[in-house]
Amino acid sequence: MRINEDIVAQARTADVLAFLIKYHGFTFAHRGGSYRCKRHPSLAVKDDCLSFYWHSKGVGGVGVIDYLVKVENMTFREAVEVITGISPTSAPPPIQHEPPKPKPLVLPEKSGLALRLYDYLCNKRGIDTEIVNMLIQRKMLYEDKRGNVVFVGYDEHDKARLASLRGTHGDCNFRGDCSGSDKRYGFNIAASAPSERLYIYESPIDLMSHASLENAATGDTWVWLQHNRLSLSGTTDTAIPFFLNQYKAIKELVLCLDNDTAGRDAALRLSAKYVQKGYLTRIELPSGKDYNEDLQVFRRQFTRKHSIEL
Repeated sequence: MRINEDIVAQARTADVLAFLIKYHGFTFAHRGGSYRCKRHPSLAVKDDCLSFYWHSKGVGGVGVIDYLVKVENMTFREAVEVITGISPTSAPPPIQHEPPKPKPLVLPEKSGLALRLYDYLCNKRGIDTEIVNMLIQRKMLYEDKRGNVVFVGYDEHDKARLASLRGTHGDCNFRGDCSGSDKRYGFNIAASAPSERLYIYESPIDLMSHASLENAATGDTWVWLQHNRLSLSGTTDTAIPFFLNQYKAIKELVLCLDNDTAGRDAALRLSAKYVQKGYLTRIELPSGKDYNEDLQVFRRQFTRKHSIEL
């Protein structure tokens, strides 16, 4: 007999964590972005409470049906019947589990000097020294004991809530966020006076590079402070709602994401989303892959031109 489609749909959305607690009596502890089973430490259920992976068995999936079919070798029908009880046709009520408590942000220890920071940002990346100086003065930028550049994002109470790291050694591509970082509080610069425009970037270096290009184009050291600037630390818009809520005057969003497939797709998606919210949007992609690449090309052309003139 065919199983009712509503029952199947109900089974597919059953909470894996609640099911394992009720069905097997397993207990779990939240650790590292997932719930770990105390009886079987290699069994993990992600924070969405749907995705699981049993590392020692090499088996994973999404949903209770996947678990019962792949781990306990049930047929599809048997799995659905276990989840819903078929008679009656309602799934067991979900077990309430407390959401994980947010981790406190741990900032890396500050270095005594910022020599590597200046060499990396100003010499290698071509970023305007005055911009770097101001961000250091505002405690938004510093060098840690390992020589990494640390970019800090603050909440509405001026409390550090996000810290992104960037390696400086040689051609090092190391980057990452410190434990406890909250991406709602992106690295940002508020305009020196109320502004209706917000420029949005994928990274703090792109933010500073675009600002440096504006300074160079106008010859004005402080022109970059005329408008708001925000780094997303990627292409998701987690940081945008918080910033817009803080600065109500903003009406226009300028999306300055990377000129690659991910950046272009994200720019179109975010543009459409925020138009629906009543904002003016504009996509302003760099000529190269990102705005730091554009800045470095500008610096080389400027140096070459002045060398010829001399």
